[in-house]
This record gives sequence, C-alpha cells and structure tokens, in this order.
Amino acid sequence: MSAAPPFRSIRTKLVRLVLAAVSLTVLASTLVAVAHTADEFARSRRTILVNAARVFAAAVAKGVESENEAQIYDALVGMRAFDGGEGGAISFIGVETLNGRMLADLGQTARLVRDSSLGGQSDASLWAMLRSRTIQVVEPVRFPGREPIGRLTLVMPADGLMAALLRTLAISLAGGVAAIGLGLAAALRMQRSITQPVLSLAATMTRVRDEHDFHSVARQEANDEVGQLVGSFNAMMHEIRERDVKLADHRAHLEQQVLERTHDLSVAKNAAETANAAKSDFLATMSHEIRTPMNGVLVMAELLSAGDLPARQRRYAEVIARSGKSLLAIINDILDLSKVEAGKMEVEQIPVDPAEAADTVLSLFWERAQNKGLDLAAHVAPDTPATLLGDPVRLNQVIGNLVNNAIKFTERGHVLLSIGLDPHDPSRLRFAVSDTGIGIPADKIDKLFSAFSQVDQSTTRKFGGTGLGLAISKRLVEAMGGSFRVTSEAGRGSVFAFSIPIRDAGAPRALPRAPAPDGRRPLAIVAVRGDATARVAADHLAACGYGVERRDPAELVSGDGALPACDVLFAEGAVLAPLARAGRTGARSVVALTTMGDGAERQLEDGGVADALLVRPLAAAELDELGRRLALGQSLRALGGERRARTDAAPRFQGRRVLVADDSPVNREVAVEALARLGVQAEVAVDGRGAVEIARRGGVDLILMDGSMPEMDGFEASRRIRALEAQEGRARLPIIALTAHVVGSAADAWTTAGMDGILHKPFTIAALAESLAPWLAGQEGAAAPAPSSPAPGEPEPAGEAELLDPATFGELEGMASSDGGAFLARIVGLYVDHAPKALAELEASLAADPEDQAKAAHALKSMSFNIGAVRVAALAGACEKRVRVDGERVDAAAVADLREQLDATLAALEPHRRPDERKSAA
Repeated sequence: MSAAPPFRSIRTKLVRLVLAAVSLTVLASTLVAVAHTADEFARSRRTILVNAARVFAAAVAKGVESENEAQIYDALVGMRAFDGGEGGAISFIGVETLNGRMLADLGQTARLVRDSSLGGQSDASLWAMLRSRTIQVVEPVRFPGREPIGRLTLVMPADGLMAALLRTLAISLAGGVAAIGLGLAAALRMQRSITQPVLSLAATMTRVRDEHDFHSVARQEANDEVGQLVGSFNAMMHEIRERDVKLADHRAHLEQQVLERTHDLSVAKNAAETANAAKSDFLATMSHEIRTPMNGVLVMAELLSAGDLPARQRRYAEVIARSGKSLLAIINDILDLSKVEAGKMEVEQIPVDPAEAADTVLSLFWERAQNKGLDLAAHVAPDTPATLLGDPVRLNQVIGNLVNNAIKFTERGHVLLSIGLDPHDPSRLRFAVSDTGIGIPADKIDKLFSAFSQVDQSTTRKFGGTGLGLAISKRLVEAMGGSFRVTSEAGRGSVFAFSIPIRDAGAPRALPRAPAPDGRRPLAIVAVRGDATARVAADHLAACGYGVERRDPAELVSGDGALPACDVLFAEGAVLAPLARAGRTGARSVVALTTMGDGAERQLEDGGVADALLVRPLAAAELDELGRRLALGQSLRALGGERRARTDAAPRFQGRRVLVADDSPVNREVAVEALARLGVQAEVAVDGRGAVEIARRGGVDLILMDGSMPEMDGFEASRRIRALEAQEGRARLPIIALTAHVVGSAADAWTTAGMDGILHKPFTIAALAESLAPWLAGQEGAAAPAPSSPAPGEPEPAGEAELLDPATFGELEGMASSDGGAFLARIVGLYVDHAPKALAELEASLAADPEDQAKAAHALKSMSFNIGAVRVAALAGACEKRVRVDGERVDAAAVADLREQLDATLAALEPHRRPDERKSAA
C-alpha cells in the first residue's frame, strides 16, 4: 500500500498561487521595461550621432576633396569636443577615401568588427550594444547634390545603456516587491472566507466519524461552491438520519415480523402436511372403495368360469376375470408410484434364488406368450449365484413388468430373460429381457421411464398401458441399489437390462459334468422350436460339457437332415414320434419338449419314445435336474412330472371351519363361496363384536377378519380376542386380516393388533388357499383342533410331537413323487439354507429391538410350518407370542431350545436333500 501524500493546507496553496501569479506578472513587466529602455536609448544615440556625423562630414568635405590632411585634421580637432550626453563623448573620429585610404583620424579607441552600427538603414540591437560596449556611425562625405567622395566614422562608448537598464530593473524590482506584498496581504485576507467554511465542514465530518453523531450540521456561511458543498453535506446527514429512523423502526418490528413469517410458514407447512395426509387418505380410501366391489367381481367371475357353463359363457367369465385383474394391476401401479414418491417403499433384504425368480415370472406369462405365438425362455448363466440378499417380491415385480412389456410389444419371434454377472461390473448381477418386437427410436428412449408416458400416442392406442410400469420399475431398481440400461433399434427389438449389487451371495450354481467314458466329448443335438428356447437348452447342455449341434425340427421330420448318433437328443415332442417310427432317434437319452395341453405327452409316454418330458417354458431347476441325472446315469422318468401334473384344482381343507367377519354382505358372500370351493365350512359375523362372541364360544379353526367394520373394527376385535385367550388360557386362534387397505395406517395396523397374517382384497381362490394353508393344511377331517393339540404358534414339549408332521411332509412327498423327488429336494434345500439364517437373526436380536425378535421368530415359524417342522414352528411361534402378546423379550434359553430342535430337524431332513447338496455340505 503506497504512503499517503504529505498534508498541504488550502492556505499554503493559496499563498503559493498568489506569489506565483505576482512574480510572473513582475517578471513580464520588467522584461517589457528593459526592452523599452534599450529601444529609447538606441533611438536617442542614433539621432545624436547621425546628426553629428552629417555636420562633421560637411565640415571635412573640402579637405577630403583636396585630400588635405591638415585641413581635415583641424576640423577633426574641433569635432573632438562634441559631447553626446551621459558620458557619450566621441572616442574616435576618422576620415577615409572611398577606396579606404585613411586621410586623418583622432582618438585611440580600437575599432572592432562587432561594434554596434547605427548608421545606414539598420538600428543596433540591445544584445549587440551590450556585447560591444561601443556605438559606431559611418556617414558618407559629399557635397550637396553630388556623389560621395569619402567616409566619416564616429565611435562613441555605450556606457549609458547599462546605467539606464539598471535603473529600469531597480524600479521594476521595487514595484514587484510592493505588488507581492499587496498580493499576499489580499490572499491572506481572502483565504479566510474560503478556508474557514471548509475547515468547519472538515471538523464536522471528523466529529461524525469519531462520535457517530449524525445529527451534526455544518454552518453554511456563503452562497458559493463551498456553500453548495456544505448544503450537500447537510442534506446527506438528513438522509442518514431518516435511514436510521427507518432502520430503528424496522428493528423494533423485526421480531414481530419474524414471528408472523414463522407463523405463516408453520401454517403453510401444516397445510402441506394436511394436503399430503389428505392425498394419502384419499388414495387409501379410493383403493379400499375400489377393491371392495372388485373383490366380488373377481372372485365371482373366477367361481363362474370354474363352474359348469357352456364354452361361450365360460369365455365371457374368463374375460371378466382377466379384465378385473388388469384393472387391479393398474391400481397397484398407481399405489406403488405414490409409495415411491412419498419415500415409503421398503425393500427387504432376504435370501433370493435368481433362478427361481426367473421360473416364477415365466410361469406367470407363458400363457400370454403362447397365445401370441411367441417363444418365451429364460437363460440363467452358470456363474449366477445360487442365492443373494434381495427383495424377491420387488425383484419379481420388476422382471415381470419387463417381460410383460416385451410380450405386449412383440408380434413374432421371442422374448428371452437372461441372468448372469454384469460384464461391466462382476460385483453386480444383471437381469436382461430381450425381444424381437417393434423396438424404440433412439430419441424416444429417455422418456420411457417417465410416469404416464409412452413412446407415442399410437403406441398407447394400439398396445394399451398407463406408462407407469417402467417408471415404477426404475425406482424399485434404484431402491435396490441398481441401475437400468436400455438398448433398442426400431423394428428390430429391444433389450431392457438392470443390474443390482450382489450382497452375501452363495456359491454359483453347481452344474454337473457330462460323463465321457470312452474319452470323447459327448454329443447333444437340440432340435426344438423357438430360437430363445433352443438357445437356452443348447447353452445349458454346453455348460454341462456336451458338444451341441442345433437342428431345425422341420428338417428332421422331412428327413432332409441326417441325424448322427448322439448321447442326448433334446427335441420337439411333435417330431419325436415320426422319428421313432422311422427308427432315426438313435440317441442314448431322448428328452422331449412339449407344450402343456398339446396332447403329445401321453403318446410319447405310452409309446416309450422319450425318456423324459419337459414342458415350456423351460425351468432352470428342471434343466439342472436333467443334467444331474444324465451325469449320474439315473433314470429320466418322471422328470418334469410335477409341472405336468399340476392342475387348476385348489387345495382342499375338508371339514375345517372358518369365521368370516365382514360388514359387507357382498364380501361375506364372496368369502363364503370361495371357502366352500376349498371345502371349508364358513360362519359369518357382521362386525367385530360378533367376531369376539363367536371366538369366545369356540368351534372355529381360523378367522378372516375385515379391518374396517362399524361398532368395533377388526383390529380392536383381534386385540380383545388375544386378551381373552391370555385371560382364560386358551389356545391361540389364527386370525388373518382381510382388508382392501394397501396404503395408509390401516394397511399395517394388523401387525400390532395380534393378527397372524394379511390377505388383500380383491383376492383369488389361490391366494386364499395360500393364506389358509399354514394354519389348516394337513388336518382335514377334524372340525376343530383337539384341546390337547397345540394351535399353530403354541409351544409343544419335545417328545410329545414328531419332528416332522406326517400329514404335511407326506403331502410334500406326494407332490414330489411324480418327478423323482426333485420338488421335495428343492424345498428341503431351501429350508436347510434359510432356517439357520433365521435362527441366527433371532439370536443376534436378543439385545436389539423386540420387534426384530418377533420378525425373526415369525419368519422361522412360517417356513417351518410350510415344510411340516412342527417342533421348530411351535417353539418359534412361542417366541413370537412372547414378544407380541406377552410383551416380554426372548431369552437365550428359548433360543437354545430352538437351536436343539432345529439341528434335530435338519438331521431328519438330510436324506431328502439332493446328493450334490449333501456332498457339498459334507
């Protein structure tokens, strides 16, 4: 930072200004006076000398003419006495001829070339007179009217010029000093009128700066520029004072304004929360009100279509049921979107089998794909983990949405679901759905994931849809920590892929290797319809160690293509019979691929044409079982039989009694009819009070309890029933919440009301049977549980019950009898994997939130009931009851008892596991 310049007052500057102005004026006047004095001196000397020279020239004219030097000299002597004034005596007189010969001279002064000349037409300059100190006059000698005959020269000293100049300078100096004195006096007097107001203003400003006194005012003493400056300063002070008054007033009211603004903000916040709550209540209410009548529509349409109707009327009923399901799917999409936007979408982290997810989705959409003539298949890569942590419901929802869209927008070709490690990031699992459909223009891909948006209006009109599916799927994938990637080409199909992180993954699927007894690589021929299915079968056999050849089934039937000897012939069921008649099957093992209901199964089985029958869509579990049996040399009979034997007949709970508590007569009728279809006798109550009375009376095995009822709702009724059971020591009566609430507080109220599960309206008969099965399965024929038999969830002393319930486990064995035990081995394997993890979660939660204990115990109880592990289920149910009903915590002793019973149960299940799993476990 540069130093500040030294302070100089206005007074000093004014004095200097006057001194400079007067001095310059005196200097100018002195120069003028000196020039005037020199000019006057030169004029007077010229006049005197020129006149004298003319007189003297006339006096010597005769002597010059006769060149009489004596005569000339006498005349010169007389001239010597001439006096020019002020020391101006003649110092030299000379007469000479025209040719320069001196005739006579008088005086001793040296004649200089630089002598000032006043003769002729020129006057000597001041500088010349000062330099030469002499003045010279040359005058021609002539007679009047005649030509010059000689020259006369006079020389005089110029000493008088210097004296005159000095006098002039002295006078000018005296005048200048007098002028400066007068100027200073005037300046000193005038500066007060200029500096005094300025100094006064400066003092006022200094006081304002130091004391912050903005009420100070400077005096305005003159009406000039300084006066204007003082006036502007005073106006500025006035503005500052007004500003301070306003600021003080603003500060005085600021707190009040803040309170008012805070109040306004609070009101706006409450209004926004109220609006959000109103929106949630509206969605919950509308969902409930829509689902309630839809419950009657869907269930009655399902019952009607299953009844004894003519084909056309049955078709009408099926259309009603499918349309209702489509409407329900749209409602679910809107509710899911609202949950995601509200941040209330929860994602579970439980073990998930990716291959099982693929099989589940394909089984749901196979009929639609078959009706459109599309090939639907799933390829699960060998590096896919057997299990990983995820949300199976949300994962199936996303995959199902992608497969559904692919089928919707594909008119011919195939839809292929591929699962494997993400090639860009092996720490993530990639799910990709590719199709050969209409494709998507590149500039339209970005809008695919916007809610209520499709590629264009023509797409909406032709294919339908709300545009919500992909928006919800994207947000669900992001909630699972994944991301989407879409590639497409208009007219050639699309690939919708997403990848999710692999958390706590199990080992990759163990694929058996094909036997090679003679040292050669075994050969498998794949000849099936559909590029996707053929690719899946070929890739799986290749992963098992086979050399694979793909053939066109049409060529095999026509005989155009030679069929070499092979180890495995995986062919279309429709072409195997002609090949068998022609003796061209020539394979060690023949696997037929059929379509459900095409009539070829019985012919192939009765004729012994095929060693195994598989149905579309190919399931990963069945392909794995096929490879395992081929590798071990086991029989392929009954492979895939479980799926072929599956029918739409619902399970039966003959002789069981269920109470339906619902205030809607339509809902009661629907539930009664659906229960009758399952062989269940129904009793009804119109409100919660009636349900409590019937439960007090006894005689029912389970209650289907509506949540919203007048007088007493279902949740309060459930709490009273639980209190009655605790008071009288009764066995726990299973209560299933039957509600149309899927969002809002009522959707989760069942978890705190002591209920054992929830069934959402509208429900299907299959969903109803699934909800009833954990509590009623395996006890047909009894009207109610015997008093000595523990209800589900009640503990039973070890030794008084078998480890595995014979009825439940026997039913599982019966279901698995048609496929050689593959289904039972799969269920047992899942239980062996998941049950210890659930027990570990229960043990880890001993010091945590009691609700975590209840959740872990409930998970172990549910899976144990499903497989018939009654001891483990009873002990786990007792732990859940201890937390949720008794309000106590689970202790280490209860967990130790559970672990003992679980270890014994796992040992009892070990013989039913697949050999490769037993080997890997060992």
